[in-house]
Amino acid sequence: MSLALVGLALLSAALHVAWNAAARAQAGRLRYVWLIMLGGAGFGLLAGWPWLAGIDWAQLWPWLLGTWVVHALYFSLLAQAYRRAELAWAYTLSRALGVLMTAFLALLAFGERLSPLAWAGIGLLVAGSLWASGGLGRPQALWRVAAIGILIAAYSVIDSHAVRIAPPVAYIALLYTGAGALLAPLALREPTAPGDAWALLFGGASLASYLLMLFAYRLGPVGPLLAVRQSAPLLAAFAGYAFLREPPRRALLAGTALIVLGAMLFTLVPSR
Repeated sequence: MSLALVGLALLSAALHVAWNAAARAQAGRLRYVWLIMLGGAGFGLLAGWPWLAGIDWAQLWPWLLGTWVVHALYFSLLAQAYRRAELAWAYTLSRALGVLMTAFLALLAFGERLSPLAWAGIGLLVAGSLWASGGLGRPQALWRVAAIGILIAAYSVIDSHAVRIAPPVAYIALLYTGAGALLAPLALREPTAPGDAWALLFGGASLASYLLMLFAYRLGPVGPLLAVRQSAPLLAAFAGYAFLREPPRRALLAGTALIVLGAMLFTLVPSR
């Protein structure tokens, strides 16, 4: 795998952390998160409109409805999590639980068998999550990140099938548009604030993050690229400390290191 492909995966991770850090900096305001979605929809429609006419809508509609509901819940809970918890904690645990839930969904729904090394990766994910979370403390915050992890797994399964029906750029644009429409009544209840216009640009970062990985998948092996992408929690810990002035906690940093190692190990080892 070339350095250019590694760079694409790292840039994708950095952009994903960037828009999450922006949401956390706004104390998880739902209106700000919603504007990020609108930015993603706008940039996506500009890039993907030529492919909209060729979509098989009869096949795509059930998947679109599913991802709209799941993503609306995901962004709503993400905003709530960032109101009460620091970026490194909420981001790291939700992404770790998302990997775990995706693995078990694939196991139950598609009968995929995991190798011993993949199970070892899952063990590291569980141990790292418990360590980073401080055990079973902070129950109100933990249930939110657990729910976010379940939603990440749900939209991962839905979207992986939907992009076989519709071109990815057009599909992502429709995803953001529909989920944004569902959240609009709640988001518009909140007042505007200085800096809201920046959310639209972070929406572009959210869109670019996903598209960079899709482009990288066309040029290189999926497993190693996904493993590099799992470095995102470490970037979130750095962003929390450097830009949000979140104090570095040893348990969180140690747990994050285990989570990243476990996620890399899991994604590098193919299922059977």
